[in-house]
Formats: sequence, C-alpha cells, structure tokens
Amino acid sequence: MPQHDIRSAVRNRDNGMAKITALSWRAGAAGVAVAGMLTVALGHHPVARTVPAGHRDDHSGIVIPAQPPSQAPGTGQVTSGAS
Repeated sequence: MPQHDIRSAVRNRDNGMAKITALSWRAGAAGVAVAGMLTVALGHHPVARTVPAGHRDDHSGIVIPAQPPSQAPGTGQVTSGAS
C-alpha cells in the first residue's frame, strides 16, 4: 500500500482552493458587471420620468371629503370595489 504524502496532499488542496477562489472572484465580478449593464439598459432615465403638465397632481397629500359620498340610486351597486 503506498504511503500518503501529507505535503503533496496539502499542496493539492491549496492549489484547488486557489482555483476555486479565483473562479469565485471572477463570477462575482461578472455578476456586478451584468447588474450594471442591466441597470443602464432598463433604468428609467430622467427624461422618461417627467410627467406631462396635464397629468400632474397638485395636491400634496390625500384629500378627505367633509362628508362621505351619498348612496346612488339603483340596484346592484358595489361600494367596496369588490365584485
């Protein structure tokens, strides 16, 4: 039975760990690069975010009416928004 060489085993382990570490760093760098490209490609630019003048909401918050809306005549009215 051959004798195991501890130094050779340690050297092989260290070489394998170095390869895995290098591969992990490359994969991480590639992920960051792809995320940056997707952000640029799919991001909303300031020109796309401008709201036309007719669609702007000039209210600064929620407006609560003084009284709740009155009951409308008719049958089958849904007031909750559910059907």
